[in-house]
Amino acid sequence: MGHLLSEGVLVPVASFTMVVLLVLIGYKAKKTRIQEQSEIRRRLLDKFSSGQEITDFLATPQGQSFLKDQDMNASMRSPKSRVIRGICWGVVLLVLGGAFFGLTRIEGDLIYPAAILTALGVGMLVAAAISYILYKKWNMIE
Repeated sequence: MGHLLSEGVLVPVASFTMVVLLVLIGYKAKKTRIQEQSEIRRRLLDKFSSGQEITDFLATPQGQSFLKDQDMNASMRSPKSRVIRGICWGVVLLVLGGAFFGLTRIEGDLIYPAAILTALGVGMLVAAAISYILYKKWNMIE
């Protein structure tokens, strides 16, 4: 039991846990922000009592800004942006895994997080490639 709690094992596990927690916190913050924005938009649209009022609002600069925000949010969920995000995350995880592999010369126990991060990076890139092929086959990407 003393070996499991040794500094040689605890430091890599703590480092990997910190990375995972930071990713989860970032994901949760983004999800919360999107939910808050959706709620604000819903409340704004609820204030209009007729289609004409909505049309008049959309003709104003504020309405145009509202539409641009909607278009930007829709493009972030597009198949193309999903593939690009998958590729970006895959590359980041691969580089991080490679950095950990480089650090194994100093601390051999870093081989475990290095292998996990590299596998996650490869998995993200494979998933992005499969998504791209399927989106292309289904004519969802121009």
